[in-house]
Amino acid sequence: MNFDLMAALDKLEASKPELVVVGDLILDEYVIGYPERISREAPVLILEHKETFYRLGGAANAALNAAKLGARVTLVGFLGEDFAGEQVASICAQAGIELITCKPNGYQTALKTRILANNQSQSLSYSGTNSAQQVLRVDRLPALSSLSQEVRLELANLIDPKKTLLFSAYGLGVCERELVQAALVARPERIVIADPSNDFAVFAGAQHFTPNQPDTEKALGRQIDFSSSEDLQKTWAELRGLCGVKSEFLITRGAEGMLLLADNLAQAIPAFNLAEVFDVSGAGDTVSACFALCLAAGLSSLEAAIISNTAASLVVRKAGTASTSIGEIRGQLGGLDYSFLH
Repeated sequence: MNFDLMAALDKLEASKPELVVVGDLILDEYVIGYPERISREAPVLILEHKETFYRLGGAANAALNAAKLGARVTLVGFLGEDFAGEQVASICAQAGIELITCKPNGYQTALKTRILANNQSQSLSYSGTNSAQQVLRVDRLPALSSLSQEVRLELANLIDPKKTLLFSAYGLGVCERELVQAALVARPERIVIADPSNDFAVFAGAQHFTPNQPDTEKALGRQIDFSSSEDLQKTWAELRGLCGVKSEFLITRGAEGMLLLADNLAQAIPAFNLAEVFDVSGAGDTVSACFALCLAAGLSSLEAAIISNTAASLVVRKAGTASTSIGEIRGQLGGLDYSFLH
């Protein structure tokens, strides 16, 4: 198999694609402190607070990844009239992301708080490979009952039907059937990518899917034997039965890399730089965003998959939900061994 990934990356960079990301908007909060002592009240660690900072999570992280790769990005979802919603809007504005939202009465913006303990001899910044360790996560999630069918359809009407669309679903109530199908009906000829978290059939009609292995196996109701060509053919048929016969699937497998099922192709792509993994948070968002941009730029699914895998190999070296750039990807591709291709 002979193709030029550097030329493909140049094409991606030159195209500056437009992307609409629709999904669950999450604010990630990181609270870092030094271990001080064990509490006298209970056998728990006391941290001396040193730093708190915020990053985009969920669909918002996918949008940020796309923006960092040079795309013109519109992010569509629900926000609450609360501190987390204000932070999401502020970070999006700083990143040049156009934010289109509905704000239902009583809606609470999803907030995930990670408590990290850091050795006093190390830098406090959680932006590189230091010794900060996550000791607790607290999730404050919106109530799905607060989202009516009417408000979802209202949001669907705000989606530009002329641009490539990425659904980034985290199961928090945005990417439900009525919204997704309304958006799909309005864009029959446009590229649509879905990164589903549960019911794949909700996204039936999308051409491309980027699920992880656990969610894929849950959707199929069985484990996949990735070493068996017969089982991969069966998986391909079952997934297309769920999502449409024209659909392609890029299944992310963590330390095992990825599998691309497309046009009777079952191509395994190994994880790159596995020994340098530091934090896998948000790596799936990087994959879906990069894959969507590559397709919007006219690259093949295989080119898009390898470039997306390379992008993911870079963000897992970084702490927290992170992003990468075209320059970093180009540097990584230069030393890539293509022997895995068949």
